[in-house]
Amino acid sequence: MKQDLTRLKNDVETIQRALGLAPSFQQDWVQWMKRDNWFNLWWCLPGSIILASALLPINRAQTYLGLIPDQWTGILVAVSLLLIASIGTRRTTRKDGRPESLIRETKRLYGVTREGFLFSMAFAVQFLLFVIWSRQHHMAFDAFWTGLFLLAGTTFFVSAFAAKAWILLGYALPFVAYGLCLPLADGHQTAKTVLFGTMFITVAACFSIVQVWEIRKIQNAT
Repeated sequence: MKQDLTRLKNDVETIQRALGLAPSFQQDWVQWMKRDNWFNLWWCLPGSIILASALLPINRAQTYLGLIPDQWTGILVAVSLLLIASIGTRRTTRKDGRPESLIRETKRLYGVTREGFLFSMAFAVQFLLFVIWSRQHHMAFDAFWTGLFLLAGTTFFVSAFAAKAWILLGYALPFVAYGLCLPLADGHQTAKTVLFGTMFITVAACFSIVQVWEIRKIQNAT
């Protein structure tokens, strides 16, 4: 009986949201959104690893356990990003008292839905076409790297406004800013690395700012 009532409530919420009769964000989400907001700061971890590798006075030619420092940096950043993505997804979609409506909204925002899969496929095709085009025109790696982040950033920017998924601005703004600033560091490898690390820290800051804005918008709606 309880499961039937819960399913009925969820169906009613979905219909109300589709008809514009219910807000996208609800009051019982606030405590969970505040708790999740602290997790966004973990995006500083890969940025801190990159900044440390760029600024610490280490011998970059020396090997440590068979790998040079730049290789270790790449491995640590990749592992940290994988952990952040996997733990973040589990944390925000598990049923530990979190409202079902918030879980559905989180899945929508992060693309863990059929529509999100289609968006990911479209982005993959777009990325593949960009790679093919850049190779056809013999584009230098620096130009390709800059264009890649501008492409990704503008895609997330448009998606944030089209789907009203404002959390995507946490990717869009830092990616575009990084792509625009990267040519300014041309010829300075350390500056490029610092910019890359700063981008991750900016992602963490943007995620937190957007989340705080959403929380205040909910609280002001009362």
